[in-house]
Amino acid sequence: MWKISRHRFLMLTVVILSLAGCEHGAKTDQSQVKKPEVPVERPALPFVPGSWTLVVLPDTQNYSTFYPGLLNLQTQWIVDNKEKHNIIYVLQNGDVTNLNNKVEWERASRAFGRLDGVVPYAISPGNHDFGTRGFAENRCTLMNDYFPPSRFAKWPSFGGVMEEGRSENSYHLFSIAGRDWLIIGLEWGPRDKTLQWAGQILRKFPNRRAIIMTHAYLYSDSTRYDWQNKGKTQNWNPHHYNTAGGVNDGEEMWHKLVKKHENVFLVLNGHVLDDGLGFLVSKGDNGNTVYQMLVNFQMKKLGGESWLRLIEFLPDGKTIQVKNYSPLYEKYNTSPEDQFVIKLSEK
Repeated sequence: MWKISRHRFLMLTVVILSLAGCEHGAKTDQSQVKKPEVPVERPALPFVPGSWTLVVLPDTQNYSTFYPGLLNLQTQWIVDNKEKHNIIYVLQNGDVTNLNNKVEWERASRAFGRLDGVVPYAISPGNHDFGTRGFAENRCTLMNDYFPPSRFAKWPSFGGVMEEGRSENSYHLFSIAGRDWLIIGLEWGPRDKTLQWAGQILRKFPNRRAIIMTHAYLYSDSTRYDWQNKGKTQNWNPHHYNTAGGVNDGEEMWHKLVKKHENVFLVLNGHVLDDGLGFLVSKGDNGNTVYQMLVNFQMKKLGGESWLRLIEFLPDGKTIQVKNYSPLYEKYNTSPEDQFVIKLSEK
């Protein structure tokens, strides 16, 4: 894996950007220039001893194409910090690749290979992981050549898959801090039969707190994808892609699956550009609170600057700290959208 001096990288970036903003011979009337206010830097939330962590690794597609070293950096950071942050699971919410080709899947496989036998992970493929050059016109994917169910079968946490020999839809089981958990990973634009299968898994484990992850669910305005009522006003809706076999968007998933099951706790997705962030809290049919979270960094420089989302569950059982961390810059982003606290409701 290539090495980079972060200090030198940042210094060179500052120099380049400063030069890019200068015109030869340009003059500025300093008396007319208003000095910008210096933003107050918020401190990073500290890791609380006794907490445990889920790491969200969204939309790695540009790493697989252009910057494989950054994907290696991310997974190696997870390995190196497993004990420090008590990392229990890694969740990859789609677009592992950009063009659904062998080179990209091989790079992704090598990077995730660092986690094998160390930290379990779940992958929910995105639109770029299907079809010819990632156009998602069909549901053909090379994912199963590199991440077949047999790769996960020996893990104690691996529950199973919807279709034999195919990893696009899977579920995982783990227990931590006196509570049993269920992760369900769903394909891009889940088909009706996929949602029916997920419902069966939720009913099979009613006492497990469930996390559902899929590629396209929540939009960047913190509302769910809703083709019927919003159409093309929301970019990149699954219905826009005409993927074979039919699709369901966020609002359809909410009504057909998510809100019906009392054990659903959290829904995660990527896919959406803009600022790549969104957060919504809704009540299910049984009065349970469902937290819904969009996180995507692919639009940033270097394909995402190695940003990770850390979801830390504090030992009080009532508090979650959400943070974004970059192992490239070795720093947290502490803006309100990138770092916040969730106080869990009773139900």
